[in-house]
Amino acid sequence: MKKVVLIILLFLLTTSCSKYIVQNVYEKSYPESQVETMYTEMYYQLKGYEFYIPLDQWIQNKFTADTTAISQYIARKIINDKTNYQFIFTEYTYPSKTYYNFVIRYTGKKK
Repeated sequence: MKKVVLIILLFLLTTSCSKYIVQNVYEKSYPESQVETMYTEMYYQLKGYEFYIPLDQWIQNKFTADTTAISQYIARKIINDKTNYQFIFTEYTYPSKTYYNFVIRYTGKKK
């Protein structure tokens, strides 16, 4: 009986939320050799969304393991109660290489 209630509840949640989407509108990865290009393209994209907060003021998360370190910076631009953009910049540091990833994620009504 609990499984039936859980299935019905999940079905209702998924159908009621189908009016809103979450999608990456921009995503690009860069090797360590393209740091200058990465920052240029990242700030160009941010300018298009009229988002001018410097990277060092974004929320920062750091993860470390034996040989890997990940630094992630996150910021949001809220358009209204149910629509926002998330800007996510991630730096992956391995023992011999560093990679960067930049994502702009849209959450809200279908365009």
